[in-house]
Amino acid sequence: MNIPVLTHNGHVMVRPDTTIDKFNRDFYPPEFVNTLSYTPVLFARICKAGRSVGAEFADRYYDAYNYGVLLYADDLAPRSSEGFASASCLDHTSFLPFPLYGKITLGHKENEFKLRRGGRVIFRHSDAQASMIEEAICEISKYVYLRSGDLIAIELAGRKKIFRPKDKTVRISGSYCGNGTIDFEIKK
Repeated sequence: MNIPVLTHNGHVMVRPDTTIDKFNRDFYPPEFVNTLSYTPVLFARICKAGRSVGAEFADRYYDAYNYGVLLYADDLAPRSSEGFASASCLDHTSFLPFPLYGKITLGHKENEFKLRRGGRVIFRHSDAQASMIEEAICEISKYVYLRSGDLIAIELAGRKKIFRPKDKTVRISGSYCGNGTIDFEIKK
């Protein structure tokens, strides 16, 4: 299972399955990583394989969704395009929690995703629409063959700092539909 990502600026990249963390395990950055940034994502599970999926069929290619967060190692990213690839492929940096929600909960404004850093809300989103996921499936499948079980992720905002050298421990938590979905610590 891979994690094809539609970035906030419209590019497509793929994170390997080694980056996924479904269980909110604490994250211990490698010794060469001092600064981390994050981006909140809406993600969906692909249930049917395909390539170059047309808009009229995209709703058939996913069966569930949720919100999560992707971490990036800033120490690696600015050096080169290879550095950015390394920054986005660090193990256990794709926090994509399970269980997933059924499509029926999409489009309800009262179903709000909140992401917190140390208890303070740093991002909120309540505009998840089926069209967001379906458009992402169409765009991503132009470049990537989607397989059953893949998790496509749509970045909802640009990357922002979440962990700096002065930080020793930072708690990241999130909720959706009033349910806790994300809860882990970044520890140095």
